[in-house]
Amino acid sequence: MQTAVEPNSEAKQAYIRARQYFRSGNLSAAQSAADEVIRHSPGFASGRRLYADILIGCNQFAAARDQLDSALKLFPDQVDRRRPILLHKATCFIREGDLAGALGVATSADLKPVEALDAAMLSQLGYLLTLCESHEAALRVFEHTLTLQPDDPLFLFNCAAANRAMGNLERAEQLYDRVLALNPQDWEAYKNRSDLRKQNARRNHILELQQQLAQRDLPEVAKVQLQFALAKEYEDQDRYTDSFAALQQGCEVRRKSMDYQIDGDLSVMSDIAAHFTSEFLAGCDIPSDFGKEIIFVLGMPRTGSTLLDRILCASGDVVSAGEPDTFARLLVREAAKVQGTEGGSNRNIILQAGEALDVTAVGKAYLQQLYARAQLAGGKRIVDKNPMNFLYLGWIARALPGAKIVHLCRNPMDTCYAVYKTLFKTAYPFSYSQSEMAQYYGAYHRLMQHWRAVFADRVIDVDYESLVMDLLNTGQELYRRCELPWDDAVATGYYKSNKGTATASAAQVHQPVYQTSLNKWRNYAEQLQPMQDILMREGIEFA
Repeated sequence: MQTAVEPNSEAKQAYIRARQYFRSGNLSAAQSAADEVIRHSPGFASGRRLYADILIGCNQFAAARDQLDSALKLFPDQVDRRRPILLHKATCFIREGDLAGALGVATSADLKPVEALDAAMLSQLGYLLTLCESHEAALRVFEHTLTLQPDDPLFLFNCAAANRAMGNLERAEQLYDRVLALNPQDWEAYKNRSDLRKQNARRNHILELQQQLAQRDLPEVAKVQLQFALAKEYEDQDRYTDSFAALQQGCEVRRKSMDYQIDGDLSVMSDIAAHFTSEFLAGCDIPSDFGKEIIFVLGMPRTGSTLLDRILCASGDVVSAGEPDTFARLLVREAAKVQGTEGGSNRNIILQAGEALDVTAVGKAYLQQLYARAQLAGGKRIVDKNPMNFLYLGWIARALPGAKIVHLCRNPMDTCYAVYKTLFKTAYPFSYSQSEMAQYYGAYHRLMQHWRAVFADRVIDVDYESLVMDLLNTGQELYRRCELPWDDAVATGYYKSNKGTATASAAQVHQPVYQTSLNKWRNYAEQLQPMQDILMREGIEFA
C-alpha cells in the first residue's frame, strides 16, 4: 500500500511549475507538470490534490476524484488528514453538479461529529451542505461554528442564512444585527434582514438604510442591496410611491453592471420551439414509466414553486431536490461530447448537437443522481423545482417519459412585478428592466404554448391563484395527476415541515397560505405601464 511521503526534489520543482501554470490558466501545461509530480512522488498528497484541482478545471471530474481517492489511501488511519481531502472531494462533486455524490461525502463518518472539526472546516462543510439543500444539517454546523468564533462576521452571516432557510426568523434577524454591528459594510446583510418579516411603522430599518445610502462614494453593490431593501420596507408599510422609486433606482444600477443582451435569450427560445415537433417524441424506445420517480415543477420564477414543492412533499413519500441545474448540466455535457468541446453553459450547443445528442444517456444519468438524492433523504419520489427547466421540456419529455411535469401559472403582471422586485444573486438577468422582463415573459409564454401543442397530455397546469384560494380542491387535483395518495392533512400541515429552503421565499414558506400577494402589481399600475404595454402587444391577458 502506498504511504504518504515527502516529495523528492524533482517532484517539488514539478509541483511549483504545475501550480504556476494552474494559476495562470494554462491547464494543459499544468496537467503535464502535475503528472510529473505524481510520477516522481506518488505518495505526495498535496501533489494529488493540486492535480485534482487541475482536472476539475478541465471538467475531468471522475479523474479528479481518482486523485483524491489516492490521496485518501495515503492516510488510512489518520482522520485529521483525511477530512480536508474529503471536503475537497465533496467540492468536486458540487462542481460536477452531482449533489447526491457531494452529500454522501459530506455526511460520511470521517466528518462526524462536527465537534471534532475546526472552524475553517466547519465553515466549508456548512457551505457544502447548504448547496446540497441539506439546510437542517447546515444549521447545526454553522451554530456550532459560532461557539468557536462567536464574533466572526462571516460565520455570523452564514449562521443567519441557515436560520433563515429553516424559518428561524427571529434568530436570523438577531444574527444579521450582529453582523452589521461588526461590519456595517456587509451590504447583503441589510437586504436579507429586511426580507425576514413584514416591517411596520414602529419597527423597521428605513432610517438606517437612508443613512447608509446618503454616504458618498458608495460602491454599486451597496446601492443595489440598500435600494432593494428600502423598496421592500416601504412596500410593507404601503408607501408604494417611495417603494417603487427605490426599486427602480436599484434595478437601474444593477442592470448597468450586467453584460446581457435579451435578444440572445429570445432567439434561443424561438430556436427551441422550431427544433421540437411531435415527431421528436415519436418512435422513442424508452419505457413509458422511466423517470416515474421525478416530479418537475417549472415555469417563471416567483410563481409559487416553493409553496407547491412543500405541498407535494407533505405526502411523506416525496422529498425536494430544491432547484438543481442537473438536467441542463447533463444536456450540455452530452452535447459537448457530440461537438468535441469542453462545453459550458451556452444553450446553443445543445441545439447544435441535434439528433446526435444521446437523450437516453442524459435521462439515465439524471435519474441516477436524483434518485440517489431521494434515497439519501428517505423518499421514494423527488421534486426538481428549477423554474428554468421549462426551456428543456422537449428533452425532458423524451428522456423521462414517466416523469410528471407541473407548470405553475400566475397572473402575468403579478409574475413580472414579483420577478422585477426580487434581487437575485446571478440568475435572471432580464429581471432588472421592465421592457426586458416583459419581453422575456412573452417568449416564455409562446414556448409554453408550443409545449402544450406538442405534448399537451404531459403538462399539468396549476394556477397559483387557485392554489392559494382553494388549496384543498386544487391540491387534491394535483395529487391525482401526480398519482399521489391525498390526505386532507396536507392542506393544513405542509408549511409546518422542518425542511429548509434557500430561495427568495425562505421567509414566507413556513407560514400558512396567504392571499396578500394577489394583484399586488396594481399598487404600481401607473409605474408599471411600460411592462403592461409590452404584454398587451404580445397578446397576453392579465387582470
